[in-house]
Amino acid sequence: MKHTLLIVFLMTFSSSTQFKSQSITDLLPGSVEGWTLYKPDKIYTSETLYDYIDGGAELYLSYGMKEVASRIITQVDNEIRIEIFDMVEAKNAFGVFTHTRTHDEKLFGQGSQYFTGTQIFWKDNYFIAITANDENESIINTIQCIATEIDSRIHSSGEIPQIVDLIPEMGLEADGYLYFHHYIWLNSYYYIANDNFLNIGPDTDAILAKYHLNDRCCFLLIVKYSGAEIASEAENAFRKQFMEPENILPYERIEDGSWIGVDTKEQYLLMVLNAFDSETVIHLIQQAEENIIKP
Repeated sequence: MKHTLLIVFLMTFSSSTQFKSQSITDLLPGSVEGWTLYKPDKIYTSETLYDYIDGGAELYLSYGMKEVASRIITQVDNEIRIEIFDMVEAKNAFGVFTHTRTHDEKLFGQGSQYFTGTQIFWKDNYFIAITANDENESIINTIQCIATEIDSRIHSSGEIPQIVDLIPEMGLEADGYLYFHHYIWLNSYYYIANDNFLNIGPDTDAILAKYHLNDRCCFLLIVKYSGAEIASEAENAFRKQFMEPENILPYERIEDGSWIGVDTKEQYLLMVLNAFDSETVIHLIQQAEENIIKP
């Protein structure tokens, strides 16, 4: 009996070790019929990413990218680039996806979207982009086959950040939110500030949601800090920068005629921008607070 238990343990340990040591290149698809490998696969790390994508490296680096595997296959004048980004944690891969997609078609992985000649999706800690230089039925079918194979090679799934559940649903634009934990994405939907006055960093979760209420586009920012005191400091920083010193209310009308608002609940900062009226501010903040205290 002891020998049997030892064998089972060793097999389990060996299988687990082998799975964890799986290389990112193992997730790349096998040969694609009718397509030729252009050159050997490349792996770029956070230190060498600028050598690979000089204009877009900040996106992946701001979400903590570890490495990316890149493969190019060709067929006559056509080219397909396959990229698998290891984002270390599922929340980072999910964040890159929310930054890139306009809506979630849910065909591959845990979320996906097809653009003209490009398929993106995320699964667990991986973000995948498959991009062609042209588009026709044959290329689309090839892209989908590649996506299907990569999807099947990633055997685990990751958790969507809990902060997503705090977004009020009424008036929310379809898939109209961005998850992040780097302050540079604060201005993705609406200009707030160039500096990190809210102290958003690797240890904070933030989500910026877009609403259409009262024929106006407005925005709700929710930031989760490590404690209530830090959230209060962020609220004070917002009030100091955007609201009159004597105002103790959670909302205020600003020069352009729109309404802004701010409040905290536990370790969360809640901020509303570009609202039609004070009632909209109150509604969004209250709905978010109710979601925070839900069991």
